[in-house]
Formats: sequence, C-alpha cells, structure tokens
Amino acid sequence: MVKLSDIAKFLGVSITTVSYSLNNDPRIPAATKQRVIDAANQLGYTGKSGKSANKDYLKQIVLCLNTLKGDVYSDIIAAMKATLNLNNCELMVYVGSEITRIKWMDGLFVLNSRVKNEDIEQIASRRIPAVLMDREVDIDGTMCVTLDNFKGCNAVTQRAIEQGARSFVFIGGPKESYESQYRYNGFCKALSDNGLMRRDILTLQTDFTYVGGLNACRFVLERESAPDAIVCANDETAMGIVAGLKAGNVTKDVIVTGFDGLVDPSHMQYRFITAKADHKYWATTSSYSMLQMFEHGVQHDMKIPVQVIDNIA
Repeated sequence: MVKLSDIAKFLGVSITTVSYSLNNDPRIPAATKQRVIDAANQLGYTGKSGKSANKDYLKQIVLCLNTLKGDVYSDIIAAMKATLNLNNCELMVYVGSEITRIKWMDGLFVLNSRVKNEDIEQIASRRIPAVLMDREVDIDGTMCVTLDNFKGCNAVTQRAIEQGARSFVFIGGPKESYESQYRYNGFCKALSDNGLMRRDILTLQTDFTYVGGLNACRFVLERESAPDAIVCANDETAMGIVAGLKAGNVTKDVIVTGFDGLVDPSHMQYRFITAKADHKYWATTSSYSMLQMFEHGVQHDMKIPVQVIDNIA
C-alpha cells in the first residue's frame, strides 16, 4: 500500500507538504498540489485527492520551547511523539518565541514563558488549537495543562518548616517565567501560613540552570550566616546550590529544595526535598488534550499533580 511518505520520497518534499496538498490546503501553491496529486495517481495511492478523510490528513503540531537543554524536555518530546504519531500527527519542535512566524501548524503546545499571550491569541484566532503548559491564562481557543506548581512548592516549603527551618532564601527562575512565579507564590503561602513571612527574605532570579544556582549560592554565602533552607524553583538550580555549599565548606545543616524530581534525594549530602513530577505523563496528557480539541473543541483545564520526596528520615 502506498503511503504519504512514499509520495514525499518520490517527489523530494516533506510528508507535511504531501498531506496538505492532498487536503487542498490553501497554503500550498497550486502547482505543488498538482505535482503531488499526479504523483499519488502514478504511484497508485488509494487515498482521496482533494479534501480527504481525516485519517489521510497528517496534522503538524508545534511544540514551542525556549531551550532543548535538560532531561525534562527530552522526556516531554519523546512522550509527545509516541502519542501523536499513533494518531496521524507529526510533532515539530520550535525553539524560539516568535510563534506567529511559523508557517505550517495545525496545533500548538506552548512551554516557553517568552511567548507573549497576545501572540497566542493571534494563533488561536485562526482556529488553531493551543495547549498551554507553562501558564494559567484564559484565552479563547486554548486550554491549560500545567504542573501543580503552586501546590508543589508550597508542599516542599512546608516540609522544610516541619524540619525546623525558620530562615529562608528563594532562588527563582527568569522574571518572565510563569512557573517560577507560581512556585514563588506557593513558597510565600507556606511561610505566611506559619507566621514566617518577612520583608527581608532574600529572593534571587536565575536562568533555571546549574551555573545559575552556583552563582546565586556564592552570593548567598556572602551574607553573615547561611539560611536554614534554600528553596529553589527547579532541581537544576538546586544542584548548583548544593555545589556552592560544598565549595564554601558550609557545615550548617542547610535544607535545599528543588522542583521536578530529576535527582534522587538519597544521594544528596545535604538535606534535600523536591516536588517530583511525571513529565512523560504530563506530555502524554497534553497530547491527548490536543487530540480531543481537534475532535470536540476546547476541554477543561488540567493540573498534573506532583509528589514530595526527600532524604529526611
């Protein structure tokens, strides 16, 4: 049986071009459409030319990221591809924030805080479904599938308080990061609930990286004394903090917290707490949400739960 990929190989074009041509997509030049239709007939493709059945249409879904660095993103991409490929969809990863410049797109995943809400609104106004994985905003034609950032950071901070922490430093991500802000809000709520919220709590912003955490830790250690707990917005930053504490020969029993569950707390020298997220489940749920939007329109927003794990007996 002749497949779309066979036609694409025969013509030296992408599978997406073949799919769009056979579905009479207006974005494909007429000459290209005719070449594809002629080739399909020549090769004996049994699918319909013109507006074919949904099963013959290969949808192209864009995942918009700010970076490809980190195990989190590789897990998300792999899980999305596994789900979408089984449902006649192709995943394209776009690293950048100018989503309105993307020419070919049937659906959009946003996991990049640098993408502007107004640009998402513009995409959604073209009736392109969008699943927002990094923010909780109300934009027509979109749904939000996010980690429970607030509750996760609130829980790890509460756990640190239960272990005796009374002085804190918060190491967040970039200023524009929605996830970092939600996690900071969870941190503040835990302190407020326990009468520990003070104006002099040091808050620093990094780029969610190991190096960012390491540099932040050097600044923290310039203070008169180390805090009881250093609450970090993600695990990579927390790893930099731990390295900085070791380099500074800090012997105080500091608690370090992270978010993501990328490291095993049992292997840590310092007391360590993190909110573990199942990123593959998150990606799969986001993918199924997109498929449901194609069939039934916008669905209800979802939050992916996280689990607190630590090395504290």
